Amino acid sequence: MSILYITGLDFTRSIRLFDHLQNGGRALLETTTRRLMKILRFPFVLIVTCDRAEVLGMGRASCEVLERALSVSPIAAAKCRYSLEGEEAERHVMLLATGTISPLFGEDTVQGQIAMACDVARLSGSSCPALNKLCNMAVAFSKRMHSTHRIRVFDHSIAAEVARRVKGMHNILVTGSGEGARIVAGALLEDGHEVHMALRDETKTFLIPVGARAVSYDDRMREAKWADAVVSASSGLYHTFSVQECLEIAPRPMFDLASPDDLPDAENVTHLDGMHIAQPEKDAVIRLVGDEADREMAAYRAWREKAEGHVELEDRAEEVALEAMRRLSGCVHGLGLDDEGERRVRQTILDSVKKAYVTKEYAWRKGARGC
Repeated sequence: MSILYITGLDFTRSIRLFDHLQNGGRALLETTTRRLMKILRFPFVLIVTCDRAEVLGMGRASCEVLERALSVSPIAAAKCRYSLEGEEAERHVMLLATGTISPLFGEDTVQGQIAMACDVARLSGSSCPALNKLCNMAVAFSKRMHSTHRIRVFDHSIAAEVARRVKGMHNILVTGSGEGARIVAGALLEDGHEVHMALRDETKTFLIPVGARAVSYDDRMREAKWADAVVSASSGLYHTFSVQECLEIAPRPMFDLASPDDLPDAENVTHLDGMHIAQPEKDAVIRLVGDEADREMAAYRAWREKAEGHVELEDRAEEVALEAMRRLSGCVHGLGLDDEGERRVRQTILDSVKKAYVTKEYAWRKGARGC
């Protein structure tokens, strides 16, 4: 059985290095996939999420190949690299889809990102039936997990620890409107604190706990200087306050509950990982999803063994169609069509080759039986 290899880059280790990749969407996938196809001679799928980029390949891609395809300096990206292979790599794809290895724990947006990556790889001709199956199973697995279990959790133990650390203070500024920010704000209100919440999206004022006062995100510095302490519970990848702003807020304590860190390192900043807080709710979800992923992996491995022992006609036809698309990919792109037109042509080629192969195979089998 062929081995899956993953070559990846973790954006959270150097957010600014990957600024130009944020919100790149399908266009980024298509452009980078074309670049990779000029070098990689084995089936692969390129996945780009909010916090990582990965090449899932039936061969090993070097880190520099991925970095250059993404227009990232290999020297600067050295500390962001990681690699996986075999069953560990296959299981990683399952967990990636669920969001349980994302900095924003339990996010479900990765499902769509993997589905889009699989579609781009197929229409580009870079993929293969085994990779298509893995990606599709991962997306279906994630949807099932999110529909039957509460995956995105924020431990109340974090809110309790923040409340303990600000005991005796009166005015607290909380940035963010997500579940974590609301839980922390609620705990602080119960302890008698006056709480202001700085919201990026002011239409979400209806979400904040009763008793908290919504303020504009643009006014966060003014509010921070009014507060006795600041709690950042934003889910963004960009710093709510700069280093200079943290220095201006000092000596007021600032608590960063985001993952990855939302606040820069400063003397008055305490990050979540530095608080050493037990997170039993999150740990329980990780165990649950991990156990289910193991069962899903067993099903995928069984499919792989069956497929490689006896190739189904549809899988063989898909493999031939993908190879044809790989060979024609540059010509199709060179036609100068708009994005939608190019996708339609690519899909037509894939469908036509598959149908032609199946028709020819059935005709051959019928003729062979007749002989």
